[in-house]
Amino acid sequence: MLETALAIPYWLELAATIAGAVFGALSAVRARYDIFGVCCIAIVVGLAGGIMRDVLLQDYGIYAFQKPNLIIACVITGVAVFYFGKLITYFDPFVDFLDNLSVALWAVIGTGKALSAGLDIVPAVILGTITANGGGIVRDICMNREPEAFQAGTVYVSAALIGALAFALMKQNHLFDQYAAITCVVLVLGIRYAALKFGWRTRPARDYSDAVTQAVAKPVKHVVSRVRTHRRPSRAAQTTGLTGKIPPVTAKGVTGSMPPISSGSPSNTGSMAAVSVPSGVTSTDGENVYYPESDDQPTRPESET
Repeated sequence: MLETALAIPYWLELAATIAGAVFGALSAVRARYDIFGVCCIAIVVGLAGGIMRDVLLQDYGIYAFQKPNLIIACVITGVAVFYFGKLITYFDPFVDFLDNLSVALWAVIGTGKALSAGLDIVPAVILGTITANGGGIVRDICMNREPEAFQAGTVYVSAALIGALAFALMKQNHLFDQYAAITCVVLVLGIRYAALKFGWRTRPARDYSDAVTQAVAKPVKHVVSRVRTHRRPSRAAQTTGLTGKIPPVTAKGVTGSMPPISSGSPSNTGSMAAVSVPSGVTSTDGENVYYPESDDQPTRPESET
């Protein structure tokens, strides 16, 4: 039995159950549910978190079914809220306090039972957070609403998470463990009311993809530009537009090899007549250049005479 294996006071679970049932029944009354719907939502908010916890623990059964008094307490609470809902709305601050108190108490209960079952701190905190917020999540699903626990807004789940973490650390390390439950409740209530007073709110997702892309692209572009600067083509390649070796030029339709240019008299012994170049006349690049004797030709540069 879960009750004998886990040392959790019964009054603590009863108080958390009734507090959650009051808030759940008020939600159903405001949605204009009938008495059956109000009682069902009261049971869901009061016990669904603990049922989810017990299903995940798997070892001790479902405590709410072993203690039917908790279910009866939820039904009585639902009936009272159904017939006296307007009277209860006059005590909205008290109802909000009950809601926050139920979150804190369920965080204590869920984390304590997980630690007593032999779990480590991390799974115990997860189970404590699920126990504290599971009822509200199931309520929103049953009422065809988006779960408030998953939406950006007031600090709700985070408060239960911090309280459950503080309780687990104090219990596991025996640091004033007799005050661990009170510490968890004070933390959850303090964070909830501080968030309402100072306007602390969780925010929706914000995409930083563009900022990260620009931050990464800037140094990459700088590196690429430097690499391109070091790999600039030579001057001759820039002039000709060629970056590789210039292939040899061949003449179409000419068979045989082209005879070399000789400095003697021309002859027709090869497939192409050789051009005679007067000896002793050279250009600046070392090749022979022939300037025929004619009055129409311009005067040769002094460097070539």
